[in-house]
Amino acid sequence: MKYASTICAALTAILLSTTAFAQTGTIKSIRLSSGGVAEYVRSLNVGDDGNAVVDVPTDQMDDFLKTLVVSGPAPVKGLSTTGPGMVDETFKVLPIKRKDLDSAAAVLRALRGAPVSANGVKGRIVGVEPATEKQRARLIVMLDRGAFDVAEIGGAMAYKLDNPKDAEMVARAVELLSSDGVQGTRAVTISLDGKASAAVDISYVVAAPLWKPSYRIIVDAKGKARLQAWAVLENASGEDWKGVSISLTSGKPVTLRQRLYARTWPSRPEAEAAYLDVASAKRGMVAGALLNEPAAEAPAPVIAAPAATIVAAADEGDVVANFDLPGVYDLKNGETISVPILDREIGAEFVALYRDGAQHPDAALMLTNDTGTSLPPAVAAVYDEKGRYVGDARVGNVKPGGVEKATFAADQKIEQEMAITNSSSFRTVVVKDGYLDATLERRVRKTFTAWGADADRKFVAEDPGMPGWELVLSEGVEETPQGARATVVVPAGKKVSTSIEWRMVESETQAIADIDDAVILQWLDEGPSPEIAEKLRGLVTARTAQKEAERDLSAVMQAIEDATSESSRISGMLASVGDTPLKQQFLEDLTEQEKSIKELRAQRDEARARLEKLRKELGKAIARL
Repeated sequence: MKYASTICAALTAILLSTTAFAQTGTIKSIRLSSGGVAEYVRSLNVGDDGNAVVDVPTDQMDDFLKTLVVSGPAPVKGLSTTGPGMVDETFKVLPIKRKDLDSAAAVLRALRGAPVSANGVKGRIVGVEPATEKQRARLIVMLDRGAFDVAEIGGAMAYKLDNPKDAEMVARAVELLSSDGVQGTRAVTISLDGKASAAVDISYVVAAPLWKPSYRIIVDAKGKARLQAWAVLENASGEDWKGVSISLTSGKPVTLRQRLYARTWPSRPEAEAAYLDVASAKRGMVAGALLNEPAAEAPAPVIAAPAATIVAAADEGDVVANFDLPGVYDLKNGETISVPILDREIGAEFVALYRDGAQHPDAALMLTNDTGTSLPPAVAAVYDEKGRYVGDARVGNVKPGGVEKATFAADQKIEQEMAITNSSSFRTVVVKDGYLDATLERRVRKTFTAWGADADRKFVAEDPGMPGWELVLSEGVEETPQGARATVVVPAGKKVSTSIEWRMVESETQAIADIDDAVILQWLDEGPSPEIAEKLRGLVTARTAQKEAERDLSAVMQAIEDATSESSRISGMLASVGDTPLKQQFLEDLTEQEKSIKELRAQRDEARARLEKLRKELGKAIARL
């Protein structure tokens, strides 16, 4: 059944006019970053009113507002666009709702009271009689003469809103819904101040898939290699690229997201009704103000957090590598391409690279970046001088002139082993003001051995070192940013070793009275010089003798205390037995005990004298240090 309402025809025309022609301008160039963003440069036409219009996908509005730069002869006054809640805000003040636009009956019902023409009959909409199984919905119209007329909605009947404001209101609602729901874009109007040219360039940065580098390394027999770099990129912008210049950048740019397009409403505290004196308010309310009541302190305003700001500190070329692709490209939306971006000769040498814990070293390439451009990290397919594939290697971020080791296989022709030797020795021992300062040098040597080569092969061992340790330079050993590297040639059929040695000097200060003999004996095990060893042994001997004398004196003092206690016990027993046969026994025991106490006191005096002598000898031993 044909439905020919002029209302629907007008709305359809509006819908087509807003969706048929997207105002995207012409893409001139795209700069893809390894940070997952793309910088677009577009050319936009400028109208007679000095405005340039571009349609921006809704999900890109935040980035567009954050990064937009306009280049042209006239300054920019500003830009405007439909807000994120424009549709909802518009429908708040309209008598019709979104769902009403699904049918003419719903639109007419929502516009009750509006003047309307229905098949030549003019009047105002009273209402819409709902449809039933036997008849369609019918429009109830109040005629100018006060009578009512009923018109069936549908079929070939036509309706027209006679008030231009009503028609404009419906048209505006449909236009907003078209932009919001059908296109998924926002028309951004850029207003220029003054005389502008016919076109203006804009640039902005939005999210984009990462471009991926990959390498091919073909090694020759002269210590060189051909490095080919390719870039894989895709168009996921939602539109086709036609005749676009493309450049690639590598690095680690900071890319932040900021909610600029979404509306932000600050929260405000709400005063509870219980805090208001309702009775006083009724008595003293004048012009909306409360009289005879102290004014409540206004809450502090809620201030939104300031937007994050990034200030460029250097030219982009100082922190990233740029690859400008030759010519222009046509790339359909969703299409992926791979293009060569580099083809240069670089330094390359096959080596056997020590692998920790393995029986065989790794086959690797020592690459020297002679391209003059930083090489972004990627996987490289390695080929020998005859073009045969030999394995894949990981290539890190290599600066110009930098050296990179690229491991691609296990070198099963060579065997390897590693041994660790630890040693330490005293440099100085100094005593001052009762303290002993000892300086100890520790060394760790890692010896790498390789054998089994069928021709002269270069063997490379790398060690990351340890924090606080210093490399001991020797022939064939060099310091690297990661630690140290030792290089040696392994002749055919021979066994060759190379070593990487580290050293660290430790200083220790202790009060002599607090130094334990075990610590000093440990120092002696470190192999100090004969002179220092003799002094340390003298100190240990003096301290040991003093401790023995202290133990002897303590034992004698305890024996005197025990004997005195026993004497007191016997004296008490003697007083309790009276003149009995036991009295004589107690007297003899008491005499013997007093004799023992006298001897112990003599031993005490001797132990004290000996201890004092040993203390003086310890002092002399300390002085000799």
